[in-house]
Amino acid sequence: MSNITVLSLIDRIACFHSLKPFLKNARKYRFTFTSSSEYCLNEDRNDALIMMRQFIKPDHVDLALMARLREKYRVIAFFHDDAGGGIPRLEVLPFVDLFYSKALFRDRSLYGKSLYGKELYSDYYHTRYGVTDPDARAYATETRPQELAKLRLSWNIGIGDYPRYQMRQRVGVVTARTVGIPAASLFYRRDPDVARCARKNRGVYPAHCRIGLISRPSISFQRTLVLDAIAGDPSFLTGQASQRQFNREIGHSRITVSPFGWGELCLRDFEAVLNGSLLLKPDMAHLETWPNIFVPGETYVPFDWDAKSLRETAHRYLDDQKESARIVGNATEAYAKALEALPTRFESVMEEILSCATR
Repeated sequence: MSNITVLSLIDRIACFHSLKPFLKNARKYRFTFTSSSEYCLNEDRNDALIMMRQFIKPDHVDLALMARLREKYRVIAFFHDDAGGGIPRLEVLPFVDLFYSKALFRDRSLYGKSLYGKELYSDYYHTRYGVTDPDARAYATETRPQELAKLRLSWNIGIGDYPRYQMRQRVGVVTARTVGIPAASLFYRRDPDVARCARKNRGVYPAHCRIGLISRPSISFQRTLVLDAIAGDPSFLTGQASQRQFNREIGHSRITVSPFGWGELCLRDFEAVLNGSLLLKPDMAHLETWPNIFVPGETYVPFDWDAKSLRETAHRYLDDQKESARIVGNATEAYAKALEALPTRFESVMEEILSCATR
């Protein structure tokens, strides 16, 4: 049995999404969890290190730390944990053996281009509409084949703990920070029966689109386009709602509109599928991710990044209940199969990490 150290930020996404496969398989691999890089450098006796959600808060890569960790560990796997295909921490690649991401651009050459706001869609809105950010900055790029070859696809937020209830997860995070990261698993809900959950949807609301704006203009602009496109249409639920109200409404909405947020992937993508609601989302063709519930016309319905087709597309599927039900059924099946396959996928990732050649 291998001993592996997991260095992780302790927050809601880490505890209730990204780390969930680790916490549910802790006995098999004998993980040591820590949030302290000093522990890793000065006390840890393991020779394999997994880094989860590092250099996010603050958003700055500590290259000196990476160099010291590289000197110590035989194997380092870095789990990039943003919600988008863009990678703002590419400069860690030379220091790690493998680099796992929730999502990757299908066109890997994009990692060699300086995208405005580091995402393909923020660059699109900057170029097409002139949207700028007050804190705009350039991110590292990477073109070397040997470094890009380290990129791997891990798992996205779809494997997390649903439905969301803020108090439960907040207490879980506080407990993890106080007692230790594994304590977060005490607050997990039982894995949902996706098909059973989806059947509960009574279709009370035509379309759910309760979205807020985001502080960064180039990221938020798409949401503005979405809200402008459906303004005045009573078929769409808009505005803010409590988490409880949000859960209730999305559970009985025929359609859920899920624009991009800080990344293309959003919690509501999977909340929609879990609740048997047809997912309408900006085109995801540029992205690879897993679980993959983004097969156009089969598991979700795409619309253009300018949202010009959104209203028409939504009403087309509101009118065609048979086709809508077919896509919802496909999405439910794809999501359920992915959740069943997670233990196998996790094990293959761990074995790949452990099989890395000694430096």
